[in-house]
Amino acid sequence: MKLVFILVSASLFLTGCLKTRNEVKDVEQRQVMQQQVTTLQRSNADVSNRFAELEEEMRNLNGRVDVVENKVGRSDSGFDSALKSSQAQNQELNQKVMILQEALTKMERDMIALNAELQAVKADRASAQAERTSRQAKKNVFEVGEEFFEKKDWKQAILNFQKYRDENPKGGKFAEATYKIGVSFQELAMREEAKTFYDEVVNKFPKSDEARKAKIRLKGMKK
Repeated sequence: MKLVFILVSASLFLTGCLKTRNEVKDVEQRQVMQQQVTTLQRSNADVSNRFAELEEEMRNLNGRVDVVENKVGRSDSGFDSALKSSQAQNQELNQKVMILQEALTKMERDMIALNAELQAVKADRASAQAERTSRQAKKNVFEVGEEFFEKKDWKQAILNFQKYRDENPKGGKFAEATYKIGVSFQELAMREEAKTFYDEVVNKFPKSDEARKAKIRLKGMKK
């Protein structure tokens, strides 16, 4: 009986030991598995966190890309706008330049026309002045002859009156100058010369006062 009891006890003990060992092994395995699970969970958490970080980085990167694209878009839009504005300004400036060139060309033509007109006016004035000077000179020649005639300087009177006649073949005082030349020659006792000028007055200006006076002198010379 004791042997049986001992065997049974030993068997129970061995069974208990085996059971205990098995339980220990199970516990150890569970612990190992728990550690592995924990490690996996931590790894998964790390991966999740890293993935989240990557996603955040991607979002940030996408955001930066969007910002850059917006800036580039705005820059392109601003460049296009600036280019269009510059082109419009250039076109406007070109139009203004064309208008100014046309105005300048017109002004140059007007200046040429005005200069030509001014030169013509100057030429007319110069011609008129020359004519007035000439008339004055001619008038002065007759007046000088008159002065010598009044002074009874018959020779100088004849010279100036003849000069007037030469310069004014159709002058208004031609008849008077001719008559006074005749008088001057008569005063110098040059009867034939005087008669020539008296006859000229009578023949050329028969109705003039000088012709009437010349006829009187011609009659006086016949006595």
